[in-house]
Amino acid sequence: MVPEQIREVDVGSSTLLWLGVALVGVIVVALVLGLRLFPRLKAAQDLIDDVRQAFTPDRIAGDRGGINMVSTVVDLAQPVVNARGGAAAEVPRLVEFVSTQTGLPPGDVLALLQKEFPHTTGLLIALPLSDVTTELPKLISFLATTLKLSQSQVMAAIRSNFPHLNQAITNLPAVTKNFDAVPDISKLTRFDGSPVRTLPQVRDYLSGDVVNALETQQKNFRGLDSKGGVLFLAPLLLILGIIVIIFGTAMAFGASKGIPHEVSALGWVLVTVVGILVVALVRALSLYPRLGGGQELLDGVRPAFDPDRVAGDKASVAFISTAVDTLDPVLTAQGGAAAEVPKLVAFVSTQTGLPQADVLALLQKEFPHTTGLLTALPLSAVSEEIPKLVAFLANTLKIGQSQVLSAIRTNFPNLYQAITTLPAVTGGWSSVPGIPRLTRFSGAQVISVKQLRDYFKDDVVPLVERQRANFETVDRTWPRLTVFPPLLVVVGVLVTVYGLINFGIAAAG
Repeated sequence: MVPEQIREVDVGSSTLLWLGVALVGVIVVALVLGLRLFPRLKAAQDLIDDVRQAFTPDRIAGDRGGINMVSTVVDLAQPVVNARGGAAAEVPRLVEFVSTQTGLPPGDVLALLQKEFPHTTGLLIALPLSDVTTELPKLISFLATTLKLSQSQVMAAIRSNFPHLNQAITNLPAVTKNFDAVPDISKLTRFDGSPVRTLPQVRDYLSGDVVNALETQQKNFRGLDSKGGVLFLAPLLLILGIIVIIFGTAMAFGASKGIPHEVSALGWVLVTVVGILVVALVRALSLYPRLGGGQELLDGVRPAFDPDRVAGDKASVAFISTAVDTLDPVLTAQGGAAAEVPKLVAFVSTQTGLPQADVLALLQKEFPHTTGLLTALPLSAVSEEIPKLVAFLANTLKIGQSQVLSAIRTNFPNLYQAITTLPAVTGGWSSVPGIPRLTRFSGAQVISVKQLRDYFKDDVVPLVERQRANFETVDRTWPRLTVFPPLLVVVGVLVTVYGLINFGIAAAG
């Protein structure tokens, strides 16, 4: 073969080799566009930036402390809110038990308890609270007839003069009616697919699934959120691909014109450096652990972003909010309802001309459950009486206090659950344990159950709602995140090897 022919072959081969470099750039650009990296990583970054505020260690710890408090409230309500809870049926059996042990008639036992422990006895008489709900319309009708007002006027008077009592009595029916069938969660399920219908099941779902997912995935989230996030990867790869296309095309054009071997060798050095930089970039950005953890994060929280669960979360928290509105006025003296009870009796007394004692006696006769509940307020007073009641029973029955509690736990388990849980609820209502550093997304501190409710209702649930579309974009776009690190490494290694081989050829020529 003559020298001219050899030179033409060398030029043609060199041109094709450089076009191969440009082809690598085309493949990179095609991958960026074809895999929709821009919209996917934009959605991922928006998701990360918004969800970041929910993944702080203090908020995740606060979520756990908060859901523990919700669980305690549910444990208090479950035995007493309706007849299925079982506590109401145990009250006459408890009176009979004390009567048998002491020899006192049941009526005398009840009178003694009312004298010594009026708040606790009032609460026992009020059970189940669903009976209070049943009595309320009749009570309003009775007051309307007695006061010679319309029922709407009676409600307006209560709303105006006794706002805290009004808050409790207007929300209680929704709680007692829907405790075992929370509204608007007919499609809500646990992450394992089991149905969620009752408030205790809602508690188990929020605690065992939702908060647990946040706790187990916080490390993966922080890894994904480190090193500048993920948004820069798409433009970085696109720019890299374009540069490689331009460089490869330019070198191919130069090769077709017969560029010196030294220039060609230098070009292949640059190609090799690009390949090495791609591999180094994967390592420097910790893409293997970050994107691997990111995929674990997507897998772990995917059930929480299911549309039915997002809707169920909203409805569940709304129902919990109703329960909070019911309890807030009556649990502690600060709630205000207890101070309004004597004012309500005085109001009826003034309007009817009946002495206050007669008014109270009439209410007790006609509406025993409602009057018992009013007598029990604030429920923190019941918490204060319980240790004294246990000591009284121990002294009366001539047994130790631990034996009294053991007997109640064995014979009256539902009452035992209520009386042992109530102090934790009343004691923690204004200062929830386990959330000392929890703040709203605005930075406002969360201390009370009401503030905790607002945090879940107005911060956490809306966050999940508004980021559901971004999550689906990230999660449903092929391929899985774990594909990208090895893909980039393979590209980098192939480019490096390709550059080294052709550098050797060019240098030898």
